[in-house]
Amino acid sequence: MQVILILLLFVVGILVKSVNSERYIVGEGYGWRSASYPTYYEDWGKTIKLKPGDELEFRFQKPDDLLQIAKYDYYACSSNTPSRQYKDSPATAFLLIPGDYYFKSSNNTNCINGQRLYVNVAPPNEDKDKDNQPGVLKN
Repeated sequence: MQVILILLLFVVGILVKSVNSERYIVGEGYGWRSASYPTYYEDWGKTIKLKPGDELEFRFQKPDDLLQIAKYDYYACSSNTPSRQYKDSPATAFLLIPGDYYFKSSNNTNCINGQRLYVNVAPPNEDKDKDNQPGVLKN
């Protein structure tokens, strides 16, 4: 019974968190394909502020695909140890916990030419959360 209650609270927590989540379409109208210039996705990634629960949607045409990879593979443009492969579009990456996330095309030439994305999911800002609570005075 206690396990069921804990699971129920966990699911409710996720649902409440998802109400505040945002979905971002990677590359916006350009989509996920060979980059129009080498820093295209890097520049795009700098325009958004991600928080836990947000989602990235990648839209691509086959034969392209998407790999979620480790930091080393990102910088080396290698596909040695993908943590996840997305073959169908649109592909949604759920950014559930704070930290660094790395993505690339499995086509290493496209990666070298800029089809890769690094994003950071910031931890919740506890001070900001306190400021928004009723009855909490701001300094």
